[in-house]
Amino acid sequence: MPYDHNYELEELRGIEEKRPWNLLDKIIRYAKQSDTLLDVGCGTAFKLIELSRKVKKIYGLEPNKRMLDAATKNIIRAGISNIIFIKGLAEEIPFQDNYFDIITCMVAPHKTSEIYRVLKPKGYAILEKIGDRDKWNFKQEFKTDNQGMRGQFSTLAEGELLLNYQREFNELFSEVSIQGGFWRTYYSLEGLILLLEQTPTIRNFDRIKDNEAILRIEEKYRVPKGIKTYQNRMLIVARK
Repeated sequence: MPYDHNYELEELRGIEEKRPWNLLDKIIRYAKQSDTLLDVGCGTAFKLIELSRKVKKIYGLEPNKRMLDAATKNIIRAGISNIIFIKGLAEEIPFQDNYFDIITCMVAPHKTSEIYRVLKPKGYAILEKIGDRDKWNFKQEFKTDNQGMRGQFSTLAEGELLLNYQREFNELFSEVSIQGGFWRTYYSLEGLILLLEQTPTIRNFDRIKDNEAILRIEEKYRVPKGIKTYQNRMLIVARK
């Protein structure tokens, strides 16, 4: 999706209750000061700033030039010098085989075989992926289109995506651990609309055409903290 300045607004992320894991802590657990790390789909790189102090060098891979421009500004502002950005696709990572000690992917597209290819033997891949029941209550309120249900992963049975990743990673990696998790998140009305505009949660979302669905969501799920939903994520840790 195209980048605009709203991507980094805190309102877009809502008020989160405690997660079942802290992704950066998980990555740091496997990272060494001598490591070279690749982050696939680095976006605006705000999550890489803390990681930059834990490894020797970070490469951020991102196909969107406007995202990369924002990422560059973020690390200059933070005074970080060991992060290098590369414009490229997750499907064709522009590095030689067995290059990285550790590879991360934080809620971004990836290609498992490419991650395996550029990861060193005994290196770790750590990914956080969206689960098939993420924001499920919101997705049920939108009408279908000519492709069916508009919610991301809505055609999958509950837990099916986790099993798919389990099979996919087990075919290549020597050790694989996949953990699923849910946590409550609360959005303001404008934060919810920004979320749906900036993410692929609902296919072809339009705040005007989909106003009735938004009103239903607000009526059904508004609580004192905000408009309630559950985030669903998967944490994948795989060793080559």
